[in-house]
Amino acid sequence: MSRDTTPVSIESSLPHSIKETDLKPRGRVHPSPPTWRDQIVYFLLPDRFSDGNESRRPLFDFGAPDQHRAPDKGAWMAAGQRFQGGTLRGIASKLDYLQSLGVTTLWLGPIWRQRPDLQTYHGYGIQNFLDVDPRFGTRQDLRDLVDAAHDRKMYVLLDIIYNHSGNNFFYKDDQGQPVERRSYRYAPPYPTHGWRSATGQSVPQIAGMDDGVWPEEFQNIDVYTRAGSIGQWDAEPWEDKLSPDVQFRRGDFFDLKDLNLKPATLDLIIRVYRYWIALSDCDGFRIDTVKHVPWDASRNFCGAIREYAESIGKENFLLLGEVTGGEEMARDYLDIFGRNIDAALDIGEPTRRLAGMVKGLSDAADYFRQYGGHDILGGHRETGRYHVNILDDHDMVGREGKHRFAAHNDIPEWFSQVAHAVGVQLTTLGIPCIYYGTEQAFDGTQDRHDPTLEPWGGEDRYIREAMFGGEFGAFETKGCHFFNVDHPTYLRIAAIARVRNRRDAIGLTLRRGRQYLRETSLFDDPFALRGRGELVAWSRILFDREVLVALNTHGTEGRGAWVLVDPILHPAGSALTYLYRSDWSDGELKNPPKDQVEKVSLQHGQGAVRIDLPPAGMAILA
Repeated sequence: MSRDTTPVSIESSLPHSIKETDLKPRGRVHPSPPTWRDQIVYFLLPDRFSDGNESRRPLFDFGAPDQHRAPDKGAWMAAGQRFQGGTLRGIASKLDYLQSLGVTTLWLGPIWRQRPDLQTYHGYGIQNFLDVDPRFGTRQDLRDLVDAAHDRKMYVLLDIIYNHSGNNFFYKDDQGQPVERRSYRYAPPYPTHGWRSATGQSVPQIAGMDDGVWPEEFQNIDVYTRAGSIGQWDAEPWEDKLSPDVQFRRGDFFDLKDLNLKPATLDLIIRVYRYWIALSDCDGFRIDTVKHVPWDASRNFCGAIREYAESIGKENFLLLGEVTGGEEMARDYLDIFGRNIDAALDIGEPTRRLAGMVKGLSDAADYFRQYGGHDILGGHRETGRYHVNILDDHDMVGREGKHRFAAHNDIPEWFSQVAHAVGVQLTTLGIPCIYYGTEQAFDGTQDRHDPTLEPWGGEDRYIREAMFGGEFGAFETKGCHFFNVDHPTYLRIAAIARVRNRRDAIGLTLRRGRQYLRETSLFDDPFALRGRGELVAWSRILFDREVLVALNTHGTEGRGAWVLVDPILHPAGSALTYLYRSDWSDGELKNPPKDQVEKVSLQHGQGAVRIDLPPAGMAILA
């Protein structure tokens, strides 16, 4: 259902209290997609993506990466800990770029108002739950961005936080002095010294909108657990991992103050985020730190948000959870009956399996086995509705350090390998999510840190590079931008996405079809599943249509093999047409040749096609 409502002024009505929030939609209400399986999500951090002024700066030349290198590495490193200047209007100015890449849904990193005295550029330390951070823009800018996306038939997810607030008050230490953090204790709650002022001082009273925390209801100190910082991030073996009383569900997230999600507080949080749906017309939420929210609180929050969204015509509002702690924890919060989160991010082991397969470091069977119902989340993954697969992201939780996929990659076909890691996401079960900069082969890594220049690590910064030309540009650059629509990685991702987004049986099969890892034959051997570094192939089948995907997991040598296909759908003598080949020219990637086919032959008595690919190459046939 979609309806128009009379637009009201957004900027003239900033509420100071939750009681002042208006849940009437501020304009048109955009309907939800029928299924989120059809979407390609793009995740960006507003501060690091675009300020809209790229035309004033040179484009980074990936063939000559040193010409824009920051002259002072120490200054470059320090800049990574500060706001860079990305804005909501800047994001809106790049919708053409994103749509040409194939993106259909934007996931915006948190846009909420942060403390003016702290450099929480990432957005996860909220000071005012009812306002947009002025460094990103205004609430009207947010609404304009969402409307502009909807005009292009794109959707928008907002990244929300209700496990904690920002570093908005000080504890009192044992000498009665103000401190930002205390070690965890279950009870009693720690005493507080005062609210954090706009300049970072401890003050007894909140004097203005930059002091303390807003809205007013969050100025009640009982809204917070005041248990100190989490020291134990998982349940002990003897503890109930779903208990609301385990430490990681009661403690502060470092210095970000934990919210006490008793019913009264949860009611406030629900009203806050219903307000943002009404204000922005967003299409879903990515919910931060779900593991740290008690299960009942998560269920009640999701139910209340889903109910409000349905009441205004958003029948399939997405509630996507970040659930760290492994597959078993994610399964506990997933609920196919719609009583908790709708989908979970594939964090940790699935991302390692994906990267390992594409780089030829692990067997393809290790990656595809997770879809077959043999692991904890198999049944959920098999449907394709309940997981969002990721390659790179802003945290790299559950991986061996903070390194983008392209980091430490010196193979000649590095641009193809990065593109085809995303290609695997686009052609296997689930909802694919691209992290900003991956399409430009960003290679951020914590190894860029130099302790002689800055003793403290802050490794997250190195996977959160500025894309628009700030002081902390990717590849240790300054002052150049990276919106290159002719980058070989961008071109290949866009070409694969065009196949996936087709509004015909082929596109539908890639988005919804059953999935089978295919056996291959090398050097006239019998068909079998091969080990690491060989050609890997899989099929997506929907009714009477098969789409075949092949990937060379060897980064420096070509690979070829006979690949099994469905004998009923593809009898001997029939042909499959190439929809994508990674070694096509730039022009062919944009306009594929119509006459490149492979004939189905009988090999060892079975129907198969011969596929040969260059190093790190990929192909799609149907």
